[in-house]
Parts: sequence; structure tokens; C-alpha cells
Amino acid sequence: MKQKKFNKNKSNALKILIIGGVAAGTSAAVKARRRSEKAEIVIYEKYKYISYGTCGLPYFVNGKIDDIDDLIINTVHQFEKRFNVNVKILHEVTEIDPAKKIIKVKDLNTGRHFFDNYDKLIITTGTAQLVIDEKLCNAGNTFSLRTIDEGLMLKDYIGFLTGGDKKEPESGIISPRPSAVIVGGGYIGLEVIDALLLKGFQVVVIEKMHHILPAFDFEIIEYLENYLADRGVKILKNTEISSFEQKDNNSVTSVITSNGQKIESDLVFLGMGARPDVRLARQCGLNIGNSEAISVNEYMQTSDPDTYAAGDCCECRDFVSDIRQSYYLASIANIQGRCAGYNAAGGMEKFIDSIPTSIIKVLDIAAAKTGISFYMAKKLNINAAKIELHALNHAGYYPQASIIHMLAVYDKDNGTILGFEAIGRDGVDKKTDIMSVVIRAKMKIWELLDLNLCYHPEYGSAKDPLNMLGMIGQNIKKGEHRFIDVEELKEILEKKEPVIIIDVRSEGEFSRGHIEGAINISIDDLRDNIKSLDRNSKIVVHCRTSYRSYLAYRILVNQGFKNVWNLNGSYQSWERKI
Repeated sequence: MKQKKFNKNKSNALKILIIGGVAAGTSAAVKARRRSEKAEIVIYEKYKYISYGTCGLPYFVNGKIDDIDDLIINTVHQFEKRFNVNVKILHEVTEIDPAKKIIKVKDLNTGRHFFDNYDKLIITTGTAQLVIDEKLCNAGNTFSLRTIDEGLMLKDYIGFLTGGDKKEPESGIISPRPSAVIVGGGYIGLEVIDALLLKGFQVVVIEKMHHILPAFDFEIIEYLENYLADRGVKILKNTEISSFEQKDNNSVTSVITSNGQKIESDLVFLGMGARPDVRLARQCGLNIGNSEAISVNEYMQTSDPDTYAAGDCCECRDFVSDIRQSYYLASIANIQGRCAGYNAAGGMEKFIDSIPTSIIKVLDIAAAKTGISFYMAKKLNINAAKIELHALNHAGYYPQASIIHMLAVYDKDNGTILGFEAIGRDGVDKKTDIMSVVIRAKMKIWELLDLNLCYHPEYGSAKDPLNMLGMIGQNIKKGEHRFIDVEELKEILEKKEPVIIIDVRSEGEFSRGHIEGAINISIDDLRDNIKSLDRNSKIVVHCRTSYRSYLAYRILVNQGFKNVWNLNGSYQSWERKI
């Protein structure tokens, strides 16, 4: 870097420069100021806003948030006045020289380049969007949702398409419903579905993995996929875009998938995710971890001790798996930024690890996750097991009770809880937050029985679902219960291996849907039919949620049956319908 000119810090005060001014960057600045009133703190942000709620953008697009200004947490003026921080928006840092402790900056208003020096540097550059094709990204009807401006443009374009009659791209026929293709079944892509369905769009989601929201287990996400299918959303999995067609005006008229399917599109939304933005860090020689994010120590220091990093651009150690990667969660970014700012201003605080905990709202359904998935546990060669549970969010006799479908992951060798996922309409956030704390405390699955949780008919049950998980865990620990997973039973049936499936629900429940080949013997009639069952056969019992089938399991075991299994999650886990 050829040094021309920079703003010399003439005082003896510590000078802290921060690259990036959203979650981690502003948190770092605020904490550094609280640590030191004398430090000179400067934020360089290439966008025109700082400190805004990116996660709220889908809800502005769908109309639940009326005013885009509501997403702006702090204006530049407010932030500078309150925290005595110099905020330079529309300024892009293009180079870093750690040896000389200077940065090169481009003023995006004027195009002028200049240099600035620092004592401590904090990099909070966030993520860069994945690009599958520059031409597709630049098309007139292709959108992303990372900034305030993109939120405004997407909402305006949806309004334009649905404001009156329009013609199909090729046929010239009046179309009553516009079409949208969402590329990527991640958080942001799914969150815009609400806005599209509200405006009558036909929606197709293209996901390259084997299910949407791949960080979750399929056992939970299948509920969401089935729900979206019922709402008319078409999901193409294990699929990518191979090419696309455009009009003369640059708009995409259709996309061609990797399996040759042609899908017409009036609007294309790019939600295929992002990667850590480490361009500056890599250029100046900072260590990049195996995850392709900036490597930092417990003090948020990079390989250069006077340079810190925080947020989506840097690594974070997972509390459960010990894997280091970036998790793209504002909650983690804020904590990391706070630590980096404090230490850059002379502190010695530690950020050790995190338990990634997230939740998404898709239409009126919430899905949440904490800890690691069952799939990840198996991939890490942990001897893991899962419990699938379906329970009401509050007392069943109180109005508007709804089911929460839950999956708890634990270590079979020692019972330690590794992860938790849930999906439903209400109460999902509460259960997941509790389980995040439980994981941090390294509790055993059976210790959930001892949790003392508040109870009121409107908010919970006397026997809380998490206590119920503990009861099941205790029964498993004692050897009084054993599960067979839905996937295992399906494999047995596909291989046509001998098995007797006993459905202990009522005759009416059985008639409304059942596993093919199952025998219907209600729990109240089971004892009277014991003699008709083959004691040497493998028997799988199930009901609707596994409670009645657990009773059936105990009846059969106590009667001397040796090869009996209860279907994990029972029929609700078999059909996985919200």
C-alpha cells in the first residue's frame, strides 16, 4: 500500500477504527466508549445507514411493518451525539496495512481516496452474498434483501406486478397470478414467502440441498415442507439453476433447473445465503480459519494482536461440537462486538464459545433450533439418540391450544443434551430458549424432569412438555422404554422385513389415516387381545403422540414380550403434518 496522506492522531488518546457499522460494529463502538471516554473512535461504513434491523426487512415487505424508518435503530446523528463516535458513512475501506497501522479509504460520494491511521482496528465486515451468476443478479426483476434500499425496491416491485393486469412473458395472455422463483430455501428466502402469497403469487422454491433450512433436521422441517405444499408453494429439492432466459429489457422470464425443468418467473428472489466477507483480512495477511472466516482468539484478536474481528466475518467456537465457524446470527455478532470493543479499548474480556440458537417465522409457523442437530451429531460420530415429542403449548382446556412438535438430541452414552428443535404456532421460542440454557448447563435428558417451570392455563401445562421429555429420558435410562425411529421403521417396511405394527388408537382415529399394514387394537382392548399376538415377532406399537403406545409397550413387556418397540413420535411423526 503506497501511503500518501492520513489523518495523524495528534493527541495521546487511543485511536480505534472500526470497519463496518451494523450489529457487531456499533456494539464494538458503544462498548469501547463505555470503557474509555478519551479514546478516539471512528466507524467506516460503506452503506448509507448504520445500526438497522436487517431481520425486520421481510416484515416491511409483507406490510407488517408500515414504515421502513422503524427498522433504523440509530441514525448517524443520534449515534455520534450519544456515544461521541465519528461515523463516516458511504466510506469503503479498500486496504489495511497492519504493519504501518493504516487503512486506505474510498469516499463513495466523491471517489476520493485517503488514508487513516489507528492504534487498534476492529473488522466487522459481515458477509458477502453468494453469487451464482452476475447477469442473473443484475437482472431488472431479480432481488435480494440485505439492505434498506433492497427492501424498498422489492416491496415496490411486488406492488407493481400486482397493481393491475399484466401479460405473460411469451404468450401475451392476461395472467391472474404473477409467479416468483425463490433461489435458496434458507431463512431470508422463506421469510419473503408471506409477502408473495399475500399478493397472490405462485411461488417455487429451488433448494440445492435435500431439504429447506438444512441446518435443521428433516424430522422437523418435513412439517414445514408439508405445510408450505398445502399452501400451494412448490419446493424443488436437490436442484439448482443451470441457466435462465431474459427479455430485451433485461428481466428474467424463466429459469432452467439442473434437471431441465423450465419455470416461468415474473420475479426472482436470491436467497441462497452468504459467506464471511474476509477480503480485506485476507489481503492484509490475517489468518483465515478452515471455515473461511477470520480466525480469532478468545479476546477476539486476529493473528495481528492490534487487529480484532467480530460478527459474521469471524469464527465462533460451537459450545457443543467444538467446531469453529461463522453462524450469521445478530445475537452472536452483538456479543462478539461488545467483547472486541472492550478489549480494543484496553480490556481483557473473553468470548469463549456460543450455542447457536435461532428461530424463523414462515407464514404463521415458527421453527426454532438450539445446539446441534441429530444429523450433525451422527456426522461427528457421537452416539446420539433423539426423542420426538408432540405436546400442546398450554393447557388443552384453555382456548386456542396448539401443538408444538419437538425433537431433543442427546448423547446415549452419558445422557447429555446436545440439541433441540421445535416447530409450531405458539410457544416454540420459549421452549427453545429454555433448552439453550439447559445445554449450557450440560444437563442430562432425564434431568429435564426436575425443571420447575411456571404454570398457568394460558401459558403452559402442569406437566410441561420439557418435563415430559425428562420423564421419557428417565424411562429410557431405567431400561423401561425403547424407541424405534420413523426412518428405521420405513426402512424395515421397504426391505419387507417381518414386523407387526399395532396401532393402539381408537377405531375412528385409525380410519382417518394409518400406517399401511398396521393392526388396529385400541389401548383399552389390548389386554383382551394379547393371546392373538406372536411373542416371537418384532412388534412396533404406536398411537398419535406415543403416550398411549408407551402404555401398550409396558403392557406387552410386562406380559413377557421381548421384542417390542414404541414408534418415536408415533403417528404424528409418521405423517408430519402441522
